Amino acid sequence: MTKNTQEYLNNLLNKNKTFYLDLSSPSKVSNCSYCHKKNWEENSPNLEGEIEDLKEFQNLRGLNASNNKFTNLAGLFTLPNKNKVEKINLFGNKISEVDLARIFSEFPNLKYLNLDRNPLSVKNLENLSSEQLEKLSDGLKSKQIRISLGQGTVLSDLLEYTQKLIKQGNGSSTSSAHKLQAIIQESSSIKNEQQPNKPSYTPLIIGGIAVVILALIIGYWVGKRRKEVLD
Repeated sequence: MTKNTQEYLNNLLNKNKTFYLDLSSPSKVSNCSYCHKKNWEENSPNLEGEIEDLKEFQNLRGLNASNNKFTNLAGLFTLPNKNKVEKINLFGNKISEVDLARIFSEFPNLKYLNLDRNPLSVKNLENLSSEQLEKLSDGLKSKQIRISLGQGTVLSDLLEYTQKLIKQGNGSSTSSAHKLQAIIQESSSIKNEQQPNKPSYTPLIIGGIAVVILALIIGYWVGKRRKEVLD
């Protein structure tokens, strides 16, 4: 039975002493029969509705809200003492927009951010400082920042922004832009290589047709030969 997210949060005890908040729902995982890669399936989340208010969680250091259907990050920014937060996991939600510059600014000690399997677009990229751009590059490379490049418009958003920075040629930002662009392109190529190749049945079909035709031809000549012998 699903529960309203905010009602569930309001009923939790000892919020001030909570260091790790787990709002995650179990996920269904299957293995691809061709590449043996894990696939996450749609699930029925434990919670419904958005995270609205986290003001009472004074000492939170980690949040796991994976495999729900949250659509925005607004509730995160109600947290007090954001400098204490080190881990945020929102894997497998329906979040459509993220402001990375704001996240990096308001959560300065964030070490792990998982937004994988969300149909994201990235806004306000121009607000990223050169240090934050470097943090994004390093995080994607080390997988401490996880974003699905194949969902939403993340891939085009980031590539367009890095190309703009490279064209402008602004010192350290240009270097970070080159680095980020290379990481994105490498990640995209790896993902494409990992896509399972569907088996092609065309050769089998052609071969089957050829066998049938050959059998008909042989049958025709055998029949004709037998008729000649009888005659």
